[in-house]
Amino acid sequence: MKVDPAQFKDKRISDYLYHHAGETPEKEAVGIGDDMLSYAALLDRVEDCARALLALGIGKGDRVATLSPPHPDYFIILLATTAIGGIWVGLNPRYTRTELEHVISDSEPSAIFARTRIGNRQHHEELHYIREKVRSIRHVITLGDSVMSPSAWSWKEFLGNSGGIGNDDLENARNGVTSRDAALIIYTSGTTGRPKGAVLHHYGAIRHAHVQMSLRSSDAVRMINAYPINHIAGVIAVSVYCLVAGGTDYYLEKFDPETVLRIIQEKRITVWGGVPVMLQSVLDHPDFSGTDLSSINEISYSGGASSKPLLERLCSEICPAITSMYALTEAAGAATAIPSTDDIDLLSQSVGKPLADCGLRLVDERGKEVRKGEPGEILLRGPFIMKEYWRLPEATAQAIDNDGWLHTKDVAVERDDGNIVLVGRLSDMYKSGGYNVYPKEIEQVLESHPAVVLACVVGVPDPVYGEVGYAYVTPAPGQSVDEQSLQDYSRLHLAGYKIPKHVVMKTSLPLLPTNKPDKRRLKDMAAAAVEPVSRATQIQNQTR
Repeated sequence: MKVDPAQFKDKRISDYLYHHAGETPEKEAVGIGDDMLSYAALLDRVEDCARALLALGIGKGDRVATLSPPHPDYFIILLATTAIGGIWVGLNPRYTRTELEHVISDSEPSAIFARTRIGNRQHHEELHYIREKVRSIRHVITLGDSVMSPSAWSWKEFLGNSGGIGNDDLENARNGVTSRDAALIIYTSGTTGRPKGAVLHHYGAIRHAHVQMSLRSSDAVRMINAYPINHIAGVIAVSVYCLVAGGTDYYLEKFDPETVLRIIQEKRITVWGGVPVMLQSVLDHPDFSGTDLSSINEISYSGGASSKPLLERLCSEICPAITSMYALTEAAGAATAIPSTDDIDLLSQSVGKPLADCGLRLVDERGKEVRKGEPGEILLRGPFIMKEYWRLPEATAQAIDNDGWLHTKDVAVERDDGNIVLVGRLSDMYKSGGYNVYPKEIEQVLESHPAVVLACVVGVPDPVYGEVGYAYVTPAPGQSVDEQSLQDYSRLHLAGYKIPKHVVMKTSLPLLPTNKPDKRRLKDMAAAAVEPVSRATQIQNQTR
């Protein structure tokens, strides 16, 4: 898994747009529905947007935010912003008002591009409120059929204001941008506090695209992009990857299994991916068996090891070429990976080996490297690591030590063969009877049961052991399983203190915008469920 930095060490993201617009100008680059843009047309749109940004006085280091579902508009704005040295910030339409206000107040953009009506939600009032509060915002530009105050520009008005900016001005701005300059700020999910803005440079985003190219056998890249625009999966792993590879990115404003199947068939998608819960929902859809999926020659997923039943179906019913990786925002993408394979055991048990350009250590709480087979926090080092957490020097210093090691707070073990097995998050770990328990290990065992599709384990207070596991389990379609059966099954694979004391069946689990289980919400649900029992036990003990 060699990644050759010589191919891209001095590149900027927009360089690939200019390259492909010159080499394959008529090839489809991005689109939504039947509205497709060729590479030549995409370049024209990006340059028009870049000139208009320069006309507004936006230049190197200025932030430009975008509120939009997955759509070519967002990528045009990102490419234009980063081409002239600006820093792009993605805003998720599913943000609450508090989250939206925090990200905008923290990043202080000079301009906000916004689709103010998305689904059933109107954003114009909260954006008007935030604009009044955040003094850095000089311009608001509306997208689509948005409704906004008279002080906002329409997209057409914005582009029409670029008349004084010529090609020389645009070229001078581009020439002032380097590969190591900040390109975008991606805010973390904030599951353990307020979201922090990871500042990523051009090099890191481009490097991840080359990592993906090294893992896969697919030459023609055509992908579906239904990820939120504030997440590296959508921005870097799909949008930037398709651009670097000279591929085609089909946007889908909202993930929907039926629509995904239709697009795969109609657009002849070649590389298909997602987090496991997304893949499973497509496999379980009634239209799956009748859809032509023969164009897919590569399947990709991330977010940890997947269940064997899911992987077996993907290999046998779609394509026996699957890639997986361990990626995180602060590393602008992958640190370990499994190249294209049909090895179900490898895919279900690990996240592969460290990439050639990635330093990786596993350390205990004292910072000492652990032995193979022992759990330790993952530390990463390489030129792709984020520049900093935006305006948070103390948090940056805590995350990246003096020797350049990024402390991920992810826990893993290294197998004898060098493959890395994710165990969980330090923040997810709980102590049961004095032992450290990592939920990821339990979840993987539960998901290996043939009747289980998805499992999520959280720690809850217990009067005897301090904390115990509370498991939420989604059964496979047409399957049924009970708590005792799953506890007995777990006992075959886990030490006694790791077996969840509570197992609850759920037809679906609450999900984050990234389609991963919302552990914070599940932990609250579990705590509320056990609190009456704990209180009753406490009263009994007091009356004895």
